[in-house]
Amino acid sequence: MKTVRVISKVLLAITRLIALGYFFSFLLSAIALSTGWSLKLVKDKAERFVILYPFTDSRFLLGDYESGYIFMFLLILGSYAFFFWTLGNVFKVFNQVKLFTQKGISYLKWFYISNLTVPLAATILISVVYEVESPVAEGLIVLHALLGVFTYFIAAIFKQGVSLQNEQD
Repeated sequence: MKTVRVISKVLLAITRLIALGYFFSFLLSAIALSTGWSLKLVKDKAERFVILYPFTDSRFLLGDYESGYIFMFLLILGSYAFFFWTLGNVFKVFNQVKLFTQKGISYLKWFYISNLTVPLAATILISVVYEVESPVAEGLIVLHALLGVFTYFIAAIFKQGVSLQNEQD
């Protein structure tokens, strides 16, 4: 179990960093696109935006300057910030001294519910304002659904573990 704790601590740190990176990207993009700060507009074949690293002229993110695309862009950044944060909570479950807890089940539940609902809901929302014709979107929905189902099974095992612990106590 020591190895599981070490690996989960490392993965928790990595997922937190990734979540913070996505959140920083979301926040910077939302501020830049709503205020114009740290934003450049470029016209080639279509109008595009360039979000710059704060206080520099270095490019950070690029995209089409179209309202539907911007909505999709921000929704994806925010969703993946949330995904990696909740994934970190799953790894946090395996760091605990007492493995089977209600809080652990709660973290697992948040993760599987969000993986079963958010990708499909986000794709539906995006398709209202922006044309989604990529098989990648469908593949990601299926991948997140499989991840959600697998985590649901783990949560069911943890519920059984909590009830067995309670019986023994």
